[in-house]
Amino acid sequence: MSFVCDAMLGRTARFLRLLGFDTLYSNSFSDPELLRIAKDENRILLTRDAELYQRAVKLNITAYYLGEKNYTDRITNLIIKGNFKLNLDPSNSRCATCNAKIVPILKDEVKDKVPEGTFSVFDEFWVCTNEDCGKIYYQGPHWVNITKTYEQIRKNLKDMKCK
Repeated sequence: MSFVCDAMLGRTARFLRLLGFDTLYSNSFSDPELLRIAKDENRILLTRDAELYQRAVKLNITAYYLGEKNYTDRITNLIIKGNFKLNLDPSNSRCATCNAKIVPILKDEVKDKVPEGTFSVFDEFWVCTNEDCGKIYYQGPHWVNITKTYEQIRKNLKDMKCK
């Protein structure tokens, strides 16, 4: 599943990437660019702009209007609307920065690329496959927040199914 997000959905886009969804995002995409990308690359347009959503629908572009204020609510509703699978697994994640795939990397290969404390505490690392980015990932303290967000979305989904 591939998405393109408008400028108001940066945090949502980054989390969708962590969930493994191919998600284009730039806060500099104009509305015409978003529509062209969605159409040409067969991506689902995600937007908080009701007018842009209506334009996409008129052009037969698959789009979802995500008007919720909270990004966890946006993702919850997107999962429901699109009947998408929710899965948080670093081996399927994409780079939160550039959207490229991330792959496992041997600990020894990151020794000079991460702080010494990080290297000594963590054993599993992933690297962005985009050579221009090359960001290194590990399940540090930030992973707690990512996991909390994931669990909140799962709870939201469970609560909505009970209604």
